[in-house]
Amino acid sequence: MKLLLVHRFIRPDAPGYAHMLYIMGKHFAAEGHEVTIFSAQPSYNEDYDGEKLPTKQFVDGMTVIRTPLLKETKKNAILRSLNFLIFCTSLFCHAVFRRHAYDLMTVTTFPPTIMGLTARTIGLFRKTKYVFHCMDLYPEVALTSGILKRKWLTNIAARIDKRNCQKAEAVVLLSSDMQDTVERRGVSSNHLHVINNFIIDELDPNVEIPKNLQNKDNKFRVLFAGNIGRFQGLDANVEAAKLLADEKEIEFCFVGFGVMVDLLKKQAGDLLNDTISFHDYLPIATAMGVIAQSQLGIVSLSPGVVDCAYPSKTMTYLESGCKLLTLVEPHSELAQFVENEKIGIVCDGANPEDIAAKIRDEFTRWKTDGQDRESIRNTGRKFFGQPYILGCWTELIRSMDK
Repeated sequence: MKLLLVHRFIRPDAPGYAHMLYIMGKHFAAEGHEVTIFSAQPSYNEDYDGEKLPTKQFVDGMTVIRTPLLKETKKNAILRSLNFLIFCTSLFCHAVFRRHAYDLMTVTTFPPTIMGLTARTIGLFRKTKYVFHCMDLYPEVALTSGILKRKWLTNIAARIDKRNCQKAEAVVLLSSDMQDTVERRGVSSNHLHVINNFIIDELDPNVEIPKNLQNKDNKFRVLFAGNIGRFQGLDANVEAAKLLADEKEIEFCFVGFGVMVDLLKKQAGDLLNDTISFHDYLPIATAMGVIAQSQLGIVSLSPGVVDCAYPSKTMTYLESGCKLLTLVEPHSELAQFVENEKIGIVCDGANPEDIAAKIRDEFTRWKTDGQDRESIRNTGRKFFGQPYILGCWTELIRSMDK
């Protein structure tokens, strides 16, 4: 098949999906498909400091096309919106006016609603089917987390995205909870498929860890790594840390950046840089080294968000041999997975007293039994390893190759 894989960011850009899609493309090419990746020049958070890459490049059996965009910053919403428009317009022109139509294209939910609509519009001009790969569900995730209120604009977005799902050849979701949410939109389950993300990076035991993040005293470390934003409900974890302030062998470590950092630091009060610490974003290899010296990795979502998204940090924690401190609804697929596989603890809601009590119980168990990191790592690879997840994608693509 002629496959077109689409995402604004592709390796060497930093986002996890940039690396995941590249791996998927390489896998499909090795299986005999003609693979093209449509992306842009590296630009995520202005982190890339290398040379400008070729506009068209053949690498690892694939053709990578990087459309030019305007130089933007994360704070400039107008430029970012303009780049979304340029990217989608360039994709439309590429897919519609090329000599031979693509058989199948994959698009994600970034940018929300618009990307699926672009794929749907391309299908009106060429016989190109599309797979809608939903990393999260908009507008539900924004409404549930309180970022947006239900107004006429979100109602329009909801109707458009419902149609995006209905017209897709297949909709790929990360969990059964997300599938239930899409079904509640009124979308038939016939072409909904649950395929979670896979482990991208393996733990490098030789990675150098910054001195201020080395667990030299072998403390029981409760760690959060990732975007410190509104979705996570991390204020309850800070309150739990306050309740455990007398347990000097227990420390809380937050690694990353986001809109909630300053507020959480203020909330930490006198415990800041004592039993609670905050650290800047780390490269994934370094972050995994820090996680490997931690005992619990926080997977915390605001109420209802688990129905619209699945936290990819789950895979990173498990690959690093770290148990999960899961603050999501007990009925969710994620909570059931943690309990069934005995790879951590589940807290029902953001109750600091409950969180503190369960951390204390896990700390007591750890003091006696230690941590079987290899068993945790093997569980992660069983459910999220590349061979398994890519095999699911192979079967899906094969079912559409008719």
